[in-house]
Order: sequence, then structure tokens, then C-alpha cells
Amino acid sequence: MKSKQLIAGIDVSKDTLDIYFNDANGAEHYLKVNNDAIGHHFIIEKLSLDRTYVMESSGPYYLKLAFIIKSSGGDIRVENPVVIKRFIQMNLERNKSDKKDAKWLYRYACQHQTMEWKLPEKEQFYCTQIIGSIDLYKRQLVMVENQLHSLDQLPLKSKEVAKSLKQLQVKLKVELIKLERELEQQLETWQATQLNNLKTIPGLGKRAVALLIVYTNGFKKISNYRQLIALTGLAPTEHTSGTSVRGKKGICKMGNGHLRSVLYMCSLSAIKHNKACKDLYARLKAKGKNGKVALIAVCNKLLKQAFAIATKGTTYQPNYKSSLN
Repeated sequence: MKSKQLIAGIDVSKDTLDIYFNDANGAEHYLKVNNDAIGHHFIIEKLSLDRTYVMESSGPYYLKLAFIIKSSGGDIRVENPVVIKRFIQMNLERNKSDKKDAKWLYRYACQHQTMEWKLPEKEQFYCTQIIGSIDLYKRQLVMVENQLHSLDQLPLKSKEVAKSLKQLQVKLKVELIKLERELEQQLETWQATQLNNLKTIPGLGKRAVALLIVYTNGFKKISNYRQLIALTGLAPTEHTSGTSVRGKKGICKMGNGHLRSVLYMCSLSAIKHNKACKDLYARLKAKGKNGKVALIAVCNKLLKQAFAIATKGTTYQPNYKSSLN
């Protein structure tokens, strides 16, 4: 989508916003404000909503400003930081500062077609926060259990330390159960049909189903299964050039690593319980393919099944045969 004539590039940091923008006469300006409610209001009031705002997806720090601009009817574009970094490198910029980054964001929007940012659904935000907290608690639980195991190996063990760690272990397990239930309730309220349909796929666990729904915004973020595979970082990649460069083939991994790791574990179950995945795995192994390569293919098969079921609103059909075959 083409940007408007008036453009503002915003470099976002935790505390400040650096803005590089033009006016109706074509003159370019720069200003710096705080990344808070006062600063956000000042930007909209001074620069108006009749322009395109461009920023990078820098963690959570851009979200409040993006929400305010979008909710007010403004045109907001959020670009991948890697794309902007490559654009800056392509123009042989040797220096880096917040002001320069804002200027390069402005130039990028002037020269390239950019996609308009869509306001995510509130349920997706809630579920994303719950998933993040569940992962945090699981990591902490592993750390506590490892520490308890280490204490057991010592000739002299502090009873107070062991008691404290065991109390923390119990607390983490209780909080994990609460969050898992809350996630299930949120998904049932938001995407009950998708949730129930995807659960019918053999080998695709509850965790994978939840992640697929949340990270694809109820499968609205993607339009075909290839985009879903790319989102997960499971797309095949090749690195060759001329006669001398023959890089090892593999998967791209430029995607959601969390979802990819969960799907890989699901593939181990799918080759036992999902007929289509089981047949695919056996066929690839018979051709001499490496076990991990075959499992990655099974992951992609699961994603194809998930996309078809989620978008068509059907349940898993074990005897289904594609009309393309």
C-alpha cells in the first residue's frame, strides 16, 4: 500500500521517540519526545493524522503509540527491523543514532510500498500474555527443580533452602495450572470452533493448537498454508552460487522458534497416530531420508492439515484424499 504524501519515521526506544517527518512544503524536520501518553498526544496534535507513520516492531515499546494512532483513524505501518537494517546497509550508512534511524525509516517509507498495520484483536493480546507467562513459569520451574537436584548431591544440605525451593516449586505449579485454564477459557470464548476442530488432528497437542490460533490471530494473519509454514520457520532453503558455493540445504528458521519446537515434538506423536503423517514419514525413510528431515516434512504436513481444517471449518477426516493428487 502506498504511503501518503506526508510521512513520519519514528525510531522507538523504551523512554523516547525520535521522529523525522516532512511538511506540506516538502521541508524535513526532526523532533524528540518522551515515549509516554503526553508524548503520544503531542505527536498526533503536532503532526496530525493526515500522514503515514512508520516504525519498527521493537518489542512492546511501539504498541501503545501504534494503538493510539490506529484507534484514532491514522495510517500506521510497522516494519520488520531486519528489513530496515538491510535497507540502511544497502545505502552504505556507516553511523548509527536514534535520529539517523528515524530518518532512514522516513526514507524507506518514501521509496517503498509498505503494508498498513492492522489492529490485533484484544483476545489475541490476552492469550499472548498468558502464553508468555506460562513459558516463563516453566523455565523457572525447571531451574528450581535443577537446584533441588543439586542440593540432593551435597554432603551437607541446608533445610531452609530446600524448604524455600520446594515452596516455590509448588507455587509455580499452582500458577501454571491457573494460567493453562485461563488460556483454555480465553480460546473457547474467542475461537471455540477452531479450537475444537484443530483438536481432532491426531498428534497435534493442545499446546500446539493454542499457539497456532494465537500466533495466526485465528488464522486471519495468513492466506495460505505456505505462509503458515514460513511463519513457523519451516520453509526449505537453499544456498548455492555458481560451481563453488554449495551450502547445506535445510529449513529457513526465520520464523517463530517457539511454535517450531512445539510442532517438532508433535511430529513424534503424529508419525504414530496420524495416518497421513505416518505414511509420509515411512515413505521418506524408505527413500533414505534422514530422520530429522522426515520429521520436518511431517511438521509441514501437520501445518497443511491445520490450515485446511481451520479455514474450512471442518474436523479431521482420516480417509480424506486431496483432489490435487
